[in-house]
Amino acid sequence: MRLPLLALAGALLLPAPVDAQRWYRGNTHTHTSNSDGDSPPDSVARWYRDAKYDFLFITDHEGITDPAPLNARFGGNGRFLLIPGEEVTQIVVAPADSTRRLQAHVNALGLRRLVLPLGERRVARGISMRDGYARNIAEIRAAGGIAQVNHPNFRWSVQLADLEALPDSTLLEVWNAHTGVNNLGGVDPTGRVAPSAEALWDSLLTRGKVIFGVADDDSHSFGHADDDSYVLTRPGRAWIMVRADTLNEPTILGAIRRGDFYASTGVTLRELSLGHDRIQVAIAPMADSWYTIEFIGRGGAVLATRHGLQAAYDVTGSEGYVRVRVSDSNGRKAWTQAVRTDGAPAGRD
Repeated sequence: MRLPLLALAGALLLPAPVDAQRWYRGNTHTHTSNSDGDSPPDSVARWYRDAKYDFLFITDHEGITDPAPLNARFGGNGRFLLIPGEEVTQIVVAPADSTRRLQAHVNALGLRRLVLPLGERRVARGISMRDGYARNIAEIRAAGGIAQVNHPNFRWSVQLADLEALPDSTLLEVWNAHTGVNNLGGVDPTGRVAPSAEALWDSLLTRGKVIFGVADDDSHSFGHADDDSYVLTRPGRAWIMVRADTLNEPTILGAIRRGDFYASTGVTLRELSLGHDRIQVAIAPMADSWYTIEFIGRGGAVLATRHGLQAAYDVTGSEGYVRVRVSDSNGRKAWTQAVRTDGAPAGRD
């Protein structure tokens, strides 16, 4: 018997029966020629539709692309869905170095009106990164949107302290497929350590936050020139899989708000059951790939490791939280959301 599908702190994720639900593939970070992408919105929408995506957010800088004409052309009959989005491109002048520009970009998913960043030409002075996130996320929520913190290691801008006050249910890019955003972190010549985006996520979860991990394309490059160039930000490299019973805007946005999705760079989960007592995953395999399944808890500690196409973990209650990371032998990954085991409130404000 399949376990109940539980959200963080155990609230039921969806009112519909489990058997009525399916997985929908989508991208939450996409650019077109309306900002700094190389192709118009119709070409971008066509690419994702033809690549068998189910939904797409176009998130141009300080602009909302009207999805209605694109849905009329490419959507309909539950085949493909465009949902409005924006990237709020906040830049903060570093308090200790006025020549340095810190990047505090936040996506707004499903918003009803434009949100503009603070400052002249997106550059804010006299505020902290924490202040920038607080103001823009509040504005995104007031506009009806879901906030997504983008590429925290872009230009080595974000520290853990900048993120500690994020409201619960904020999304965080644990993998952004842009080729210049330093997902894996690093150490500079002075010995300063910048954690990976995934490690930042674990630090927030360890502090009791309810933050949902996202993978996405941050795609800009759809043209045919130099197709094999690594530096091009091509589509189709990272996405989320949302569990829902219908492909429409309220249902997809509702599932994202609840965290009923997983992130992927190529690993597909055939089954996912997140329960207070037991967590189970099963993988839809790709030819000639081997799989490692890790159950991860407080502080990013690996609680258990299994090899193969399926695994289960019996929750003890002492882990703080448990999430799953699946890796294949070709470097592709999937990340589930975390199940809290410490009695912390769900906190979906």
